[in-house]
Amino acid sequence: RDQLVGLKVTQVMDTDVSGMAFDDVMQCIIDAPSPVSIAFEIDDEVEEATAEADPAFEIGTAVQIKVIQEGNEDRAIDAQVGDNLRKLLLENDVELYRGLKKKLGNCGGGGQCTFCAVDFVESEGWEERSEYEDKKISKYPTARLACMNNIQGPATIRIE
Repeated sequence: RDQLVGLKVTQVMDTDVSGMAFDDVMQCIIDAPSPVSIAFEIDDEVEEATAEADPAFEIGTAVQIKVIQEGNEDRAIDAQVGDNLRKLLLENDVELYRGLKKKLGNCGGGGQCTFCAVDFVESEGWEERSEYEDKKISKYPTARLACMNNIQGPATIRIE
């Protein structure tokens, strides 16, 4: 299996984390020494649902991410399914962190600051955003954290 979708984290190092909240599990991973050892469990219901709902686009499929940003011309960036959205935007000189607060406060892609949130105007083949994103950016129902999303298909995004 080459994906971690649908897997549940059960242990970090030798600590049972199966009953912990998401943020607590993430803190265990952050606090663990390198290299970190993580054990996963496959949820059979998720496994069946994943098998029935194959992704619309296979990993490695070429797609375009259209970027709308005030003050800049709209542009299309060539990408591949599986690429990290934040990394793709930064590598293509998209100013994801505008303003001093965002530049100094960005967490480097750890999903903590929410400064890389982008608004999804259109998308094809993307699953619903994660429960974690629902909590972190609940005020913005069409937004996603670029750092927490690997590209799943073509999309048009708006960046503040």
